[in-house]
Amino acid sequence: MDNEILRYTFAYKVISTGNEEQISVFADSKEKASELALETAYDYEFTSKEDIEMGELLSISKAVGDNYVECAGCAS
Repeated sequence: MDNEILRYTFAYKVISTGNEEQISVFADSKEKASELALETAYDYEFTSKEDIEMGELLSISKAVGDNYVECAGCAS
């Protein structure tokens, strides 16, 4: 059985600048999403992995038609 692809939104901070941002990624598990979010954040910020401090998971959304909506019970 395949896992459902969900959109995970994380907070993160760029240590060298102090900027706080959010990043969303699509994945089939929280663990994969966390890894992908870190990779995406340091690539997007043109910096190194060590310069990104990942924050909390802000939301998990699932597809409904062509849109994504927050999945209220997914964050627990």
